[in-house]
Amino acid sequence: MGLSGALQIGRMGLLASQAAIEVAGNNLANIATRGYHRQEVTLVPARSQAIGPGVFVGRGVLVQQIVRQIDDALEGRLRTSISDQSQSLAQRGVLSQIEAIYNEFSGVDLSTRLGAFFNAWSELANNPQDNSLRSLVIQEGATLASFIQTLRSDLVNVRTQVDRSIDAATAAADNLLTQIEGINLQIVNAEGGTGSGAHGLRDQRDTLLAELAQFIDISTVEQPSGVVDVFVGSTPIILNGRSRGLEVRRQTVDGQLQTDVVVSDDGTVVNGSSGQIGALVSSREQDINQAIQFLDDYANQLIFQVNRLHSQGQGLQGHSTVTATSRVLDTTVALNDPDAGLDFVPTHGSFRISVTQQSTGHRVTSTISVDLDGINPAGDTTLVSLAAAIDALADINATITADGRLQITGAGSDFEVSFSDDTSGVLAALGINTFFTGSTAFDMGVNDVILAAPVKLAAALEHLSGDNRTALALAALRDESIESLGGLSLTEMWHRHVQDYAVRLSQAQQHLEADSVVRESLQAQQQQVSGVNADEEAIDLLGFQRAYQGSARFIAVVDEMLQTLLALL
Repeated sequence: MGLSGALQIGRMGLLASQAAIEVAGNNLANIATRGYHRQEVTLVPARSQAIGPGVFVGRGVLVQQIVRQIDDALEGRLRTSISDQSQSLAQRGVLSQIEAIYNEFSGVDLSTRLGAFFNAWSELANNPQDNSLRSLVIQEGATLASFIQTLRSDLVNVRTQVDRSIDAATAAADNLLTQIEGINLQIVNAEGGTGSGAHGLRDQRDTLLAELAQFIDISTVEQPSGVVDVFVGSTPIILNGRSRGLEVRRQTVDGQLQTDVVVSDDGTVVNGSSGQIGALVSSREQDINQAIQFLDDYANQLIFQVNRLHSQGQGLQGHSTVTATSRVLDTTVALNDPDAGLDFVPTHGSFRISVTQQSTGHRVTSTISVDLDGINPAGDTTLVSLAAAIDALADINATITADGRLQITGAGSDFEVSFSDDTSGVLAALGINTFFTGSTAFDMGVNDVILAAPVKLAAALEHLSGDNRTALALAALRDESIESLGGLSLTEMWHRHVQDYAVRLSQAQQHLEADSVVRESLQAQQQQVSGVNADEEAIDLLGFQRAYQGSARFIAVVDEMLQTLLALL
């Protein structure tokens, strides 16, 4: 090796030190850059040269590679933790809104409205002849019905808001997929298929993948070309580096609107178990829709149980005419047949109907059988047969309106109709002499007949003047064990539902706290592997500076030797 070889060694030293200084400077410049992974230069000695038998002299230093410090397994775990935290945060947000709507223990809640309604019946029982107390019952009933309708409307609004959030999150995720596809192409072009080198582009892609993980739980597979494929479960959403797209699909299934996030290319449902999208879709079905369905079922039970008692009672005045509030879709089938279309199903039994002549006080009471035992289907009671049985009684007419409602009318203005002893529930099912109308939280209301004439509010039994047994029975309904509710009372049923959602919210909060701790721990681990430490970089920078200075000094020495040699010639 001659002086020219020595100059080459110095040159290689300068270049290697310069590259190392640039890497350290780049690290320091990006110390606050989100998603940046520290880079590290790897220096290796050049192959030695033989200058004699068994004697070798080094030929300098080479930059073998510049490596991005990253732990792919750790990055995958971190993306999973981001998805889990986003899921818990979204679910807690939905449950918090439901809790705010219920607003229990605030005095402006359903428990308070139920208490006021049943208390009004209790006060009426103390003085059943008082019209002001009757008006109070009707007012509290209307307030209760309106409050339940408002609860349902608020829950539907939350569902609408969640639907919009699903749309926005899916659009954002789809946009991220498009950006990742673009960077995949840039990485391939920059690296030329080597699978390394485009560190800045890879950092950008990892940042986009972390953002995507906020919306949906993903896994990634890097191909030899450098592109990354992205999967949700086993469903690819980026395949061969190309985005397959995400979109929201809504369709009606069994009368319910179903929301799914699907792959745009082929419509495959993306079943994300976590992430914001997964949490919103899950909460829509399991939290909001369940709350709406429960409120409808609860209102259904409340309406029926109140009407069941009220329909058998009597007010201060009977009905000259009464029209059922519920329609029968097919008047020729048994009343307990689904084709009849009744929201409340009557059972086998009977009820009593009384016709009172006001001028004489003479009352005739008849029993109407309701055959719904199914033993002889041909003889089961239909709306047509029920109307015929009532119409056959003296001083009373029964017809079916054009829209399928039973209408019962006294033979003249001197006759009033009243009802009692209904063991079949057919009066409540048809909406005859009932307090509430409707069958769900959506359409619950107070019967217009009672609103117009409070004297028809039923507080008595057995046509006894001053009797209060219907009012007492309705007041006791608050805590009465109901078989169809599994032995719970209406109050207990509601309280259990509220407690269930309180537990869900508490669990969501606990999951969020746990997921946050996990994410913070993984981020700390990531920083240990990929983060830039200013002190360490400064030390490395000084070392590389000394190496550069040493190489420069070495070249100067070699140059002096070369000049001395040339002077001898």
